[in-house]
Amino acid sequence: MKRDYYEVLGVPRDADIQQIKKAYRKLARQHHPDVNTNDPNCEEKFKEATEAYEVLCDDQKRQTYDAYGHDGLRRGAGGPGGGYGGGFEDFGFGDIFENLFGGAFGGAFGGGGGGGPRGPSAGDDLAAGIDITLEEAAFGVEREINFTAFGSCDACQGVGSQDPSSIGACPECGGSGRLRVVRRTILGQMVQTTTCLRCAGTGKIIGDPCQVCNGAGRVIMDRKVPVKVPAGIDTGQRIRVSGQGGAGERGARAGDLYVSVSVLPHEYFERHGDDILYETELTMVQAALGETLAIPTLDGDEDVEFPAGVQPGEVKVLRGKGVNHLHGHGRGDQVIQVKVLIPHGLDEDQEEQLRQFDESCTAEQYAPRPEGVLHRLKNFFTGQ
Repeated sequence: MKRDYYEVLGVPRDADIQQIKKAYRKLARQHHPDVNTNDPNCEEKFKEATEAYEVLCDDQKRQTYDAYGHDGLRRGAGGPGGGYGGGFEDFGFGDIFENLFGGAFGGAFGGGGGGGPRGPSAGDDLAAGIDITLEEAAFGVEREINFTAFGSCDACQGVGSQDPSSIGACPECGGSGRLRVVRRTILGQMVQTTTCLRCAGTGKIIGDPCQVCNGAGRVIMDRKVPVKVPAGIDTGQRIRVSGQGGAGERGARAGDLYVSVSVLPHEYFERHGDDILYETELTMVQAALGETLAIPTLDGDEDVEFPAGVQPGEVKVLRGKGVNHLHGHGRGDQVIQVKVLIPHGLDEDQEEQLRQFDESCTAEQYAPRPEGVLHRLKNFFTGQ
């Protein structure tokens, strides 16, 4: 007797997809034959957990299992069109409408329209996150993302069998994935189309299933994926890495990996779009007399000259010293804001010297000067 799938994974019957995935990852790591070499039953436990996971992660299979149990999965009960106690398909009405009006009406009544095999399931899209520095965001960087997810089985190269020649068309359905059954009813002969139970609708039979992945072509594993972070990216933006999500069954299309980026705060730069702000300190005397200082930039230190009489709050702009424009050409600017340091704790002689200096200055020397190369930070960021 097979154990209940929820019991196998150790999750409640109302568990969501994330709880099911988390439980399976834990069991897969615990019972994988390549990892657990001490337990002679680990392979059977691994296969049991994988079977439970594949059913409970498939909405259609899970609904069938919840309604009919293991027997329902074997017989295909409650599948598409199986609502309302089996629906029209059980009585062959789907195929009657299909024969009279075509696949559109037949499919509407549960007959399925006789489409081709459903094929192996595609892989899941996955999400991950990385933290990068401001310098890495400005110039781009390549990072490696580590996570645990479905990957292609190395033992069978993802085909589900160590002997690819053993994979062939299902002899039951002839490779169509569907079976047509003729029934005699009070209305005469009726044709019913159902999913082939032997191949589960795939149209393929694996004669020699891989012992590692149990024929699925994929296993839970630790993955490492290189990700190119483009120059100019900012916090909250995502990078799509095509085909690097969860592996699909037996070579089916893999999902995509979506990487969310977060730019870490910088020690002394503050980012505003593609521009960066840096605050520099000048003493009162340096501001009055003018000074040349070594200012840090994303490209290294650069000598910047501040003219005599520079005022607190004024800014100087270094063009093209900011962050690269994302998917474009050129860079933003570096904005240097001036902070003037006022001395405190003066002795009597220093206070007297300052008073004499102040008395020697004229009103014109204290008057605001016309804005030139240096202008205020507010004007720069507001465009005024």
